[in-house]
Amino acid sequence: MTAREGIVYGAGALRAAAHGDRMMWALHRAALTYGIVPVVTVGAVADAYRTEARGDRLDALLAGAEVEPLGREGAQRVGELASRAGTSDLVAVSTAETAARRNAAVVNARQAALRSATTLLGHDLVLYGV
Repeated sequence: MTAREGIVYGAGALRAAAHGDRMMWALHRAALTYGIVPVVTVGAVADAYRTEARGDRLDALLAGAEVEPLGREGAQRVGELASRAGTSDLVAVSTAETAARRNAAVVNARQAALRSATTLLGHDLVLYGV
């Protein structure tokens, strides 16, 4: 397995942080300590704010992360990949696409859609479930 060059947080990771999950916060602090800036897709951010009441915790986590925008080309890649993967979970697919493109590990809860998308991309998924 190839060494990963970064870490991508999915919506599940953001939910865990919003709920004060100690392992999620420990992982986040460790990443920052080692100079790893976690990446979060704009879709995961939107989904987390849609479902979580603890916006202050999300704000704290995102202050140390890079939020990756999704332009037209990115939206096309994600849409086509979701179609090939047979899923409507665009947030999970965008997380998988970002991880594959950046050669990064993923912290998330949704495993089925991630695995399906990363398999199609030829990316060995390194997933830390929260």
